[in-house]
Amino acid sequence: MSAKMNTKYYKTWEEYKAQHPEIEDKQAGVMAPKMQSYEDMMFEFVIYLLL
Repeated sequence: MSAKMNTKYYKTWEEYKAQHPEIEDKQAGVMAPKMQSYEDMMFEFVIYLLL
């Protein structure tokens, strides 16, 4: 999902990682798929609300 939403609550994985440079590559490898699934669920939920 490449759309940029201007909100303080919803963040993409890339935005989250940029704000938290202390996250190491090993941790990122575990966190990234989970965050991506949350992004996908949020997108599907918003689309559901619109339909």
